[in-house]
Amino acid sequence: MELIFATEDFKLNAISYPGFPILLDQNMEFIEETHQFLLHECIKRGRVQSPRSWAVYGQSLYDYFGFLEGNRFDWREFNYHRNHTILAAYRDWSLGELGLNASTVNSRLRIIIRFYIFGVKQGWIDSLPYDMETIRVRQSKGFLAHTDASGGLKVSPDVMLKTQPTEIRVLSRQQVTVLLKRIKNPTLLLITRLALVTGMRKEELATFPVSYVIETAQHEIFKEFVRVKLDPKTMKTKGGKGRGIDIPIRMMEDLRQYVIHRRSALEILSGQMQQSLFLNKQGQPWADGGRGLNNLYRRLGLPFKVTPHILRHTYATHTLYGLRERQSRFDPLLYVRDRLGHSSVSTTEKYLHLLSEVEDDLMTNYQREIDALFT
Repeated sequence: MELIFATEDFKLNAISYPGFPILLDQNMEFIEETHQFLLHECIKRGRVQSPRSWAVYGQSLYDYFGFLEGNRFDWREFNYHRNHTILAAYRDWSLGELGLNASTVNSRLRIIIRFYIFGVKQGWIDSLPYDMETIRVRQSKGFLAHTDASGGLKVSPDVMLKTQPTEIRVLSRQQVTVLLKRIKNPTLLLITRLALVTGMRKEELATFPVSYVIETAQHEIFKEFVRVKLDPKTMKTKGGKGRGIDIPIRMMEDLRQYVIHRRSALEILSGQMQQSLFLNKQGQPWADGGRGLNNLYRRLGLPFKVTPHILRHTYATHTLYGLRERQSRFDPLLYVRDRLGHSSVSTTEKYLHLLSEVEDDLMTNYQREIDALFT
């Protein structure tokens, strides 16, 4: 079994799809069924557009078919042992032999289940290798709780594992202050501030275009924020989807000063024009979607963990809290959903249960307090 990724030579209707996953069996022969499924999920449906997500799909199928091949199982045959389906065997092998956690196993199972559903639609198989069962799930207690008619019940494949809710880490006001004062690198400091006031993902921060930075004198003076449209044609966004973010005027002015004074010098070092706003010490854009940011935060030696995703959580939670305290005329949950780029409000709702844990000294005027540190 082999998993390879296509080069730019792989084309469909004259369009290249580099990074597209391709599975080969032990004889290095093309696996037609998995290829048709990946074409449907990753290209035709248009909902899985990131090559990183393609790799997750490919890896999940590679692990599953490798398990089948190693045990001489046929993916079309379900019951090799009484009351123990092929998916249950793979699940238990992943937990035991591979030592994967329940969340990772469930993530792979979801993709494999989608493959089997696709197989039924294609007529490759007549039934599915699992049963459906009703389970109880945690209900929202937030803004949209009155719209939930599920009764806390959900139908799920019986092979799925029970998992604990993912812990969401949020920085307190004091921790944000400590973090910002500890950072000495001007570029990292601006990246961190921008993450805290917009909730952008690390790949978005790493590819944020310099062309988005404007002179605030050109902006309406009575506005406290500049609405910036994140365009997937000019930067990386999750799923290639655009959205709007709000950048405080003071933050935008500091970004402009960075462009004028520090970035111009860094760009000279690279010897070429760069599209990304933030450049490293060699004058180059951040590689690998900004993965190096995690190492820089780790080197700060802080007594608490900091990652771009934690900064994103911090923005979301404090913004929800602040808008609720101000009794905004619009729905705070929908506002944060749109700023974060969530496709469903249910994803944003995960921050609601944190609001009751917010201490009195957390930021009700979140962006202003961050700006005040640099006034």
